[in-house]
Amino acid sequence: MIDELITFQKRALEQLRRHSAAAHNEYRQSRQNQVVSFTAPTGAGKTIIMASLIEDILFGTEQYVEQPDAIFVWLSDSPELNLQSKEKIDTKSDKINIHQCVVISDDSFDRETLEEGHIYFLNTQKLSKTSNLTQHSDNRQFTIWETLANTISDKADKLYFIIDEAHRGMKRSDAGRATTIMQKFILGSEKDSLPPVPVVIGMSATIERFNQLVKNSTATNRPVRVSPEEVQS
Repeated sequence: MIDELITFQKRALEQLRRHSAAAHNEYRQSRQNQVVSFTAPTGAGKTIIMASLIEDILFGTEQYVEQPDAIFVWLSDSPELNLQSKEKIDTKSDKINIHQCVVISDDSFDRETLEEGHIYFLNTQKLSKTSNLTQHSDNRQFTIWETLANTISDKADKLYFIIDEAHRGMKRSDAGRATTIMQKFILGSEKDSLPPVPVVIGMSATIERFNQLVKNSTATNRPVRVSPEEVQS
């Protein structure tokens, strides 16, 4: 990254890297779904920490071998958050190519599986019943649910699914709908023919909100927490 992380951010990054590697190893061995829950208060720099994690996975570190064929999906609850997260990677990473970051368009996106080495930005508003992404058409052979299900089936060992559970400024009803959609990736959705995502990395401001997100999940949960005291200091 262009900017060096400060002490508590480095600690969080190291834990996230260790837990994400352990989660993939555990899934390969047992087929038990995995969740890495990252909670940190506002102002902790969650987005830059997550961008650093993506860079470390793609390009490796002294402790971990690079995984250039990794696939990332960054799910948030609004297009604005998608663009902010993408911009953070575009401007702060000195290794990730700008063409590796893809905002999934409801007008033109159509793939059987997601492509290796890319970071895809998706928001819950594009996953409604009436969205173009969730329907077949003359211009769309695969719905987004089919693309994701195929990727889980064929490339589970490469997939990292990031859920940015923010709900910033949303009405309670809209936040509830966003949570329901996000839970589909943790619990699976029979209606959408979507299995649970093997490895989910969740970002949230509070442990209570993330616990609500993973409610009823049987996935192994590996927590990483930054305390308000660390940020204040």
